[in-house]
Formats: sequence, structure tokens, C-alpha cells
Amino acid sequence: MFSFGWFSSGRGQGSMALLTTAHQQMAAGFIPGRIAYVFCDREPGETPAADRFHALVRSLNLPLLTVSSRPLREAIRQGRPEVEARRRDFDAQVLAKIAAYEARVVVLAGYMLVLSPLLCEQLLALNLHPAVPGGPKGTWRQVMWQLMEGGAAEAGAMLHLATPALDEGPPVTFCHFSLQGPEFQPLWRAYREKRQRLSLAEIKQQEGDAEPLFARIRAEELRREFPLILVTLRDLATGRLVLTHQGVRHGGELIPTGFDISEAVEAYVQKAG
Repeated sequence: MFSFGWFSSGRGQGSMALLTTAHQQMAAGFIPGRIAYVFCDREPGETPAADRFHALVRSLNLPLLTVSSRPLREAIRQGRPEVEARRRDFDAQVLAKIAAYEARVVVLAGYMLVLSPLLCEQLLALNLHPAVPGGPKGTWRQVMWQLMEGGAAEAGAMLHLATPALDEGPPVTFCHFSLQGPEFQPLWRAYREKRQRLSLAEIKQQEGDAEPLFARIRAEELRREFPLILVTLRDLATGRLVLTHQGVRHGGELIPTGFDISEAVEAYVQKAG
């Protein structure tokens, strides 16, 4: 059976919900695979949120492995020159921790650390980014504002291979959806009128995430994140897609731009209601 590793910092409900849903879909046979282990970079007792995540992992009868990243995170926060050496040393501890468990692909699900070259060389790790291949980079908020400022016709999300360069790894799978049509047109019109009166900085300050167009794009993207991940795991577990360090293969052919699974994602979204 296809085995997945699972990396998470266990910081919020989203991480818990994704792990629960993936585990359920594996138990139901939608994904013909299993989670070999769950790794968390917070030790027991380090944060209440991580403790809740740990309790969930145990309740699912999954192996829980932990190494605290607190010293690394402190070095990053202080901008110390030895950050990359500390990152490599931390990832060496991670590799030692997971060495006894076989996993063909690792899912980064709310994992808040950039992977070192050491870890990227050893693992095939999937990371979620809230834009299609070639689309905006940055945090999800930065992506949403860039889509709006550019008058984007569509939005989406992708899974890509994790690399030491943030958001630069080869695309694996992606989905896209339209930002046109009767549901979006009034929002675009209102935003453009607003931009004639206010700067982007002023809109961010006054409305932030509550700006109607921003909120709608983000909501539609969020509806598709779990389905994108789950369908991708299914396709990897069934062998429809094969992941390599160069990217994803389909039918023996490398797909450098990533594999479009929008149709399957939309079917999942409609079925889930």
C-alpha cells in the first residue's frame, strides 16, 4: 500500500481538519494508501495548539514523531548568521527520527519551516501554494491582492515539490477557476471604483481580509484546497501520477508545468456540497 509521511507544525484547526479528512478518505478507500507517520516540530507541552494536534494524531492511532524547532525558529527570528547551518542540523535530526518509517511522498500540511537542501534531497515533499503555476508568489494574502490588482481572469491553487527556494519547486498538480461571471462582476466593479478613490494600502488598512472581492476569491480558493490535496494523493496512490525529484510524470512523460486536475477537483467540490 502506498505510504505517505505527514509534516505539520500543528498550529491550528486547518491542520487538524486536513489530517482528519485525509485519514478518513484513506479508511474509506478513496485514497488507496496510508499515513506511515506524522511529524510535528513542536514537542509535547510546547504550545496548547500543538498539544491538541498531538492528541488528534494519537486518537487516529498514527505514529507521532516530534523534534522541537524552537532553537531554529529563535535563530531565524534574530537573523543569526548560522541559521542555515542550524536548519541543516535540525533537518538531520528529522531524518533520523523518520528513518524507521517508509513513506514514498511527504505531505507538508501546515508545516511552517522551509526545508533545507538536505531534506529536499532525501524526501519528495508536497507543498500547497494558493495560485496556479506561473501565478503570484508570496503568502496567501499577498497572492489575493496581486490577483485583484492584476485584474486576474482566474485563480486557483497548486501542489508543488518543496525546495529550499520558497514556492519555486516544480509544479505537481493544480486546479483553476474563473473570476468572471455574474457572481464576480459586481465585486470587480465595486473594487475598481474603490481603487479610483483609495490606494491599495488604504484599502488594506480599512478593510483587509473583509474586502468583498478579496473575501470571495479567498473563499473559492479555500473550497478547493482540500479537494486538490486529496485528489492528488489518490492519483499518486493509484499510480496515475508518479512523483520524482524532477517533477510529476503521467503516462511515463514528465509534465513540467504540472498536471491539471481541475475537473476532478470540481467534481469533488460539488459532491461535498
